[in-house]
Amino acid sequence: MRRLFLILFFLLAVSTVNAFSIDSIYVKQYNRVHYFCSDSVFYKLAHHGFIKSVDDLSDYYEDIFNYLPLDKQLKEISRIRQDAKKYNSSELDIEADYMYALVLPVGENNDISYKIAKMEEVVKKAERQNNIVMKIRAMEAIFNIYWKSSLYAKAFAQTYVIDEQLKNITGEEYPGRGYAYYQIGRAYYFFRNYDKAIPYLRQALKPPKYYFDRSNLLARNAIGSYYNLIGNIDSAEYYFRSAYFSVDNVKLKPVIDAVSLSNIGKCLISRGKPDDAIPYLRAGLNRMLMDNDYELASDVSLELAKSYLLKNDFKKTKTLIDSTQLFIRRTENTDLYQSLYPLMCCYYSKVGNKEQALAFFDSTLMINKYFQDKYSSLILLKAEQDLYETKARVMNEDMKAKEDAFKYKIFYGSIIILIISVGLIFSIVLYHRNRMAYRALVYKNQEWASEMLSYAPYESADVLQEDDKSEEKAIEEEQPTQEDVALMKEVHELVSKEKIFKNADLTLDLMAKQMSINRNYLSKAINQTTGKNFNTYINEYRVKEAIKILSNEKSDVISIDAIAFDVGFNNRTSFYQSFKKITGLSPSDFRSNKPTV
Repeated sequence: MRRLFLILFFLLAVSTVNAFSIDSIYVKQYNRVHYFCSDSVFYKLAHHGFIKSVDDLSDYYEDIFNYLPLDKQLKEISRIRQDAKKYNSSELDIEADYMYALVLPVGENNDISYKIAKMEEVVKKAERQNNIVMKIRAMEAIFNIYWKSSLYAKAFAQTYVIDEQLKNITGEEYPGRGYAYYQIGRAYYFFRNYDKAIPYLRQALKPPKYYFDRSNLLARNAIGSYYNLIGNIDSAEYYFRSAYFSVDNVKLKPVIDAVSLSNIGKCLISRGKPDDAIPYLRAGLNRMLMDNDYELASDVSLELAKSYLLKNDFKKTKTLIDSTQLFIRRTENTDLYQSLYPLMCCYYSKVGNKEQALAFFDSTLMINKYFQDKYSSLILLKAEQDLYETKARVMNEDMKAKEDAFKYKIFYGSIIILIISVGLIFSIVLYHRNRMAYRALVYKNQEWASEMLSYAPYESADVLQEDDKSEEKAIEEEQPTQEDVALMKEVHELVSKEKIFKNADLTLDLMAKQMSINRNYLSKAINQTTGKNFNTYINEYRVKEAIKILSNEKSDVISIDAIAFDVGFNNRTSFYQSFKKITGLSPSDFRSNKPTV
């Protein structure tokens, strides 16, 4: 039985290997062999889509595809095209197009026009398929092609269109959204346009949902570097430590931790504490050298050299300067010379070698000039100008197309204009009629509001609406007694002279208590004498007071809400409802139609 189980297990393993072949690649930079199975990655992409495959796909590109020689990259693309047909997958088909545009070699004299054209075809194809994720990925690839070719103006022009796309999609829909913002922010950071860089970097400060997404940690280190640069060391340390102590479970977290530690060391150097900085920098450097990441190591080695120079330990300073130069030669991190040359000038000056100090002083001036030209703000202006010209060209083409179309539609347009004109004239006439009717209503309400209220039975003004049919209880039509009339004298005095109606908390109970009478007697007197319930009676006083205020031109600066609260209403809605019910106009209509002096 055991032997039979082993045979079945072996057959299953063999069938799995036949279904998905295992390949390997030696990565010289890391001195290790990577094993991979691209078939399984793209099977998952074809059957489950980009979102569920994003971590596997990211690993494939970062660890495998980017290190394959061109001939093997093309073989991989060919296999993907076969799988696209096999699975009838448009997702795989456009992924193959994307990969092909990525691996196209740059032409003579750094000619990237064909490479860009193929990637733009991917953008258009993705747009036709309504594949917003691939559209943005291809746009980001175009940005990277321009950036690596030092065509910075075109790269920045591309960031504008990427930004517009990112506004219309969430992180759930596009997992790479945070990293896209990080890339744009870093681009502006290189050009020292921090006002634009920092807002983009902050867009990336969100906890990741995917293993590949390191944008939160990278953005924290970038923002921390900005604060360190401007001398806000406390804020800088906050961002570096928040990155180091983050619980983000993402790829390359140990390497980013090494960067964070090194950046904390830089803060300590800025505080003038080289002894405290050295352990942080050493820890970061050791981790980077473990991964043969000489680009990061060169930067940290330079900071260590600064620390030892502050301690006047010239021997270790020189050793670390030499190490930094060695690391730079192993990478393309030539930007670091801008920081290295000033350090070497300072070092040789301190050890008394004036000739070398002067030489590196000249080198510092030259390289600063080089980087001023390379990362000139004029490039950003050029990008904005190109974008403006592109928009203007598109607008002109659109206008021309509309102009051509208008020639065929002029007859129908004339008819529409005629109809609109007639409608406009009718609207104007109707507006003036309504305006006159509103003003007449305003006059009547002003007259009503100016009348002296009495305690005797009275009728509402002509402008008042019909009785509210939603009253909870119908008011009995009985003649008031002498006691009712006498009581209403007191009510009238209290309401009209002391204006207790302005109290928003006024109730029948409160008024009865204030007059030291039974609430039922008070309610009956109001009902029988005025034909209204307590709330309607009080609200009429409030509305009359509001009309008097609104009729005064000086009150135009007072908000409607303020008037409502001033006359005793406790919210905007009840004021509008009562005012409209009693006057036939809203407070706004009353104000806009009152006569001007």
